[in-house]
Amino acid sequence: MGETCPPMAINPPPPSVFRAIDRGVTPDNIPAMISRPTSALGASLTLCVLLISGCGKSEDGPKAVDVAAQVAQLKGNTDAQANALSELAAGGPNSAGAVTDIIPLLKSEDTVIRRLAAYALCQIGPAAKAAVPDLKALMNDADPSTATTAINALNAIDPAAAGGIQVLNVTQ
Repeated sequence: MGETCPPMAINPPPPSVFRAIDRGVTPDNIPAMISRPTSALGASLTLCVLLISGCGKSEDGPKAVDVAAQVAQLKGNTDAQANALSELAAGGPNSAGAVTDIIPLLKSEDTVIRRLAAYALCQIGPAAKAAVPDLKALMNDADPSTATTAINALNAIDPAAAGGIQVLNVTQ
């Protein structure tokens, strides 16, 4: 897996966390299974816990993935697509057979799907070279997080394609 992908992106939070962020999680709409925080600080800490859970670099390397099954899920609804993209990303280079099926999702109307598609391609690395033109276009996405993910993907696939643009990771 490429070192240009940010550490948090190695094992992204479940798609539901991205959706919660995109839809504005507040203390009043945090899932019932989590105790409701009584202050803004509590809400912030709860959200941080949600974001951190499942994140971090796996020392075991890429996961074995049933690429054909995940590709079939890419044709489903946005939740199915998000889950499949997360699985394909976890497979890293093992998911190279899905590149041509991931590329169209870079143009999805759903911001989360565009971001996860770019992230999956980032994790696949150099085998995703066919995605370079679409990732270059995604560098100008209205969503800064998606544009950043596209830049990271380009650097992981073909650093020359990113035109020397790099994203500084301030969390390390």
